[in-house]
Amino acid sequence: MTQGTAGGGRPPTQAYVEKGKWVTDHLAPINATLFIGTGVLLPAMDFLRPYFPYISHVAVVLVLLFVLVLALKLSGRRTGREMPTGFVVCAGVCAAAFGIGAVASERHAAQGGAVAAAMPWVAQQQRLLLDIRDGRSDDPRVELDRIGVRWDRQLMFEAARQGDLRVLELFLRGGMPVVLEAGSQSLPLTLVQTNYPRRREQLQLLQRHGVDLRSSDLLERRGGASPPTLYALAVREDNAAGAALLESLGAAHPDDLRWLREHPKPAPVVFPGLVGNHGAQAAEAMEMIDALRARAR
Repeated sequence: MTQGTAGGGRPPTQAYVEKGKWVTDHLAPINATLFIGTGVLLPAMDFLRPYFPYISHVAVVLVLLFVLVLALKLSGRRTGREMPTGFVVCAGVCAAAFGIGAVASERHAAQGGAVAAAMPWVAQQQRLLLDIRDGRSDDPRVELDRIGVRWDRQLMFEAARQGDLRVLELFLRGGMPVVLEAGSQSLPLTLVQTNYPRRREQLQLLQRHGVDLRSSDLLERRGGASPPTLYALAVREDNAAGAALLESLGAAHPDDLRWLREHPKPAPVVFPGLVGNHGAQAAEAMEMIDALRARAR
């Protein structure tokens, strides 16, 4: 540090002179360390923002330290114990760089920081580290176990009943079968016959995982002239909503209409006294079914 008695202050002690000489002799490596530390710490803290979101706090501390260094330099002019100008400039540059970096990181906080927002591969690495921290896994069965769901076919059906697409997809990715098992029916058939939440999205999810909604393996075989597909079954069972849903998903085919023409459903016996207050709803449903059957003729 600079010696002198400017402003009439006391002469510096020998110990102070020796310390100041050491700082002056090592000013270049000290400044280099500050620059390198800032260059490494700033992007590292931006990358670690999802786990350690305190880059702004560190920036405030560094700015306050620079203000302290500047104050010491200004006060040292009166006492003859002035800080080296190079050190003060270096501290100011580092504090400014960290402050600007912290602002940029804060603006892209939703994307995981400024670096992650600019480089998709960095964001991917952040997600990987988050998965490791939270115990997530690429193995669907491990992930199901992590969220407290056993590998059980009935629980897959329960997820479908609740409209839980995440759990359902994990079961599908893990290879849980959706076709018939002894004493039960297929998941696609259940979705077509029941009004589960988000059943359209669930059927689309099944299609994305290779389930053919036209496969006859999805149907129960009751003997006789059984419908060949889910769509034909929905029309035959007067399930207008299910038939319309399958048609919108591309699961209807001219062969279904041909089968329906060749195997007409017997006319139902209607007891007017049993219709009650549901007459209007029943009439509307029958109109939809009649429209579907008209296409089969």
